Amino acid sequence: MSLPPDALTTADTLWQRLAEHQPAVAAALAMQVRALPEDWSQRVLGVARPHAALELPATAVPMEIEPYDAADWENCPACSELDRPCRYHEGYTTGYEALNQPLTEAARVDPKVTVVDALRRLTEANEAAERGELAAAVERLTGEQG
Repeated sequence: MSLPPDALTTADTLWQRLAEHQPAVAAALAMQVRALPEDWSQRVLGVARPHAALELPATAVPMEIEPYDAADWENCPACSELDRPCRYHEGYTTGYEALNQPLTEAARVDPKVTVVDALRRLTEANEAAERGELAAAVERLTGEQG
């Protein structure tokens, strides 16, 4: 298990990635930071000296670096840091499964179904659900009687 990077190194890495990939957000953040009153660190972080904030203990939530330049799962620094899918890849997986789950279910109900058939059935089911005929839509989609 390696030691986590210090706060300044992590902040520098995050800033570099933000400025590279989202320059407008970086500029807006810089303007907001400049507008903060001098006593913000004491009020918000509970420390009297600004540099004392660097000594605050880490939370139980691990730091994640967005996978902007490592889109493949095997080389994602955030996934590697967490030893599990990072929030980006976890969200991607959830969305992908939600998008494709109806097609998977249609194939389970009828192994001979084509993607075109499944999409047609989904469209018909969505239209029926919009008309308030959800039970009939589910029945048509799954082939089961409810």
